[in-house]
Amino acid sequence: MPNPEEKITDAELEVMEALWAAAGPLTLAQIKSALAEKNGDTTKTLLRRLCQKGAVAQEKQEVYYYRPLVVREELGQFRTRRLIEKLYAGSAKAMVAALVAHDQLRPQEVEELRELFQSLCEKGGGS
Repeated sequence: MPNPEEKITDAELEVMEALWAAAGPLTLAQIKSALAEKNGDTTKTLLRRLCQKGAVAQEKQEVYYYRPLVVREELGQFRTRRLIEKLYAGSAKAMVAALVAHDQLRPQEVEELRELFQSLCEKGGGS
């Protein structure tokens, strides 16, 4: 079975965002409220799909409660890898170069990245 991250749609991602932002499990009504009725009647369908994909757990108490099984950072890493593979032939360097070349990064952000890279190289022994 593929990773749940592989099949999460943009609409489902909005539901995941509401779950990640919560301190604990949420009911359907709480999720709808958090989404400000953005998905309307489709929220229940999106939750059902996320449960089927293994991205969300459902627990019956007096009502159903939902909690994420996929960690936001893991989904971000997965989608970033997919983006780099699809658009930059697997080269993160090419992606960063494109961001810099097309003014998507401010000079301050470029400097922060430079410092981050330097720090990582020092910790990793230059590898």
